[in-house]
Amino acid sequence: MTMRPLPIISGRHPFEVTLLVAAVVCGSGLVLADARPRSVAVTMPEAVQAIWEVGLIVGGLLGLVGITWRGQLSTGLGLELGAIVLFGTTTGMYTIAIFATSGRAGLAAGTFVGAVSAASHWRSTQIVRDLRRLAQIGAACTLVEVPLLVERESP
Repeated sequence: MTMRPLPIISGRHPFEVTLLVAAVVCGSGLVLADARPRSVAVTMPEAVQAIWEVGLIVGGLLGLVGITWRGQLSTGLGLELGAIVLFGTTTGMYTIAIFATSGRAGLAAGTFVGAVSAASHWRSTQIVRDLRRLAQIGAACTLVEVPLLVERESP
């Protein structure tokens, strides 16, 4: 019995890599300069601000490790999933802060940052789907050989 390949989308998506690098740079800059956007300073308690900053750094670094992982595919996807959920959450927090302090005046910035958050959660959904496909392949491999098609985008 021949089965069609199950596509798993993984790799270095330029948009995702750029945003993860920007998260590390932004989070590091916030920590080193001890400066925060007014919207964050006004809407978030100091402990939440610190978590937000560290979340940007950790999410960015973890995501970069996950997408460049050359070991087991499911490990790399799991690292990427954790990072992208964290990144989507931190950008969502910032979106709320922008709208809470700026109202309609923050429409452009809030919408843009909110779109990054939405895209992060969309990517998370894709990763979960791919992890499920890998689990199906693992279960099917005990019964029949299943070809795996891994689409890795080059840098």
